[in-house]
Amino acid sequence: MKFHLFFLTITIQKETISADEVKQEKQYKKIIDEIRDRRSKFYTHL
Repeated sequence: MKFHLFFLTITIQKETISADEVKQEKQYKKIIDEIRDRRSKFYTHL
């Protein structure tokens, strides 16, 4: 059985963040959470 995992790390080094960047970060987090949910559902069925 092979496990293919990938990790996306986002680091913010700026102190001032624009509204667009905040929106984009929330979108990234939502996508990552969806991927984790799909992955966990897939692996629980194995």
